[in-house]
Amino acid sequence: MKSLTKKDLALSLRASGRTVEEIAQTLKCSPSYVANVLIASGKTSDYSDLYTSSVAQNAYARMFNGVLRFKNVEAAKEAVERIDALFHQFVRENDRRGQHQAQLMALIGKNRAEGIGKMAEARIFAEWLLAHLETTTAPACDVQPDFAAELEARDEDEGDYAQMSPYEATLAFA
Repeated sequence: MKSLTKKDLALSLRASGRTVEEIAQTLKCSPSYVANVLIASGKTSDYSDLYTSSVAQNAYARMFNGVLRFKNVEAAKEAVERIDALFHQFVRENDRRGQHQAQLMALIGKNRAEGIGKMAEARIFAEWLLAHLETTTAPACDVQPDFAAELEARDEDEGDYAQMSPYEATLAFA
């Protein structure tokens, strides 16, 4: 006889009318986990946060589907390169909304990576985002192999935060 998995239990509890928060408390897991299980199985979820995969909310969602990866530094670099390619496609098409979506994906990647303690990966997203917030015609992505090491060395050298913009300060202390 097959034992029930946590996913099976979550689906069963949802079918009995329990909320995402109640299921999470019962199963001793995060509400994000429960919401993602429900979404993956095609069920609706009344829960949304930074870590849930929501239903496509705009025309760009399909283009960015599966882009965010931060398993390791290399995966984060590849994700940023994909975001950058889409960003520059939108620049060529004069699609300001698409550019904004690319910036938003980088911010979400940064926040999610930080949320799971992947600080080097988060910095890759943050650096790209900073470079692409300062100009309307941002430079093409050039992620160097030792990018994370450069960031760590730079952070050790930076002691004067007075020269930072408020946004940079937010990223530095987040």
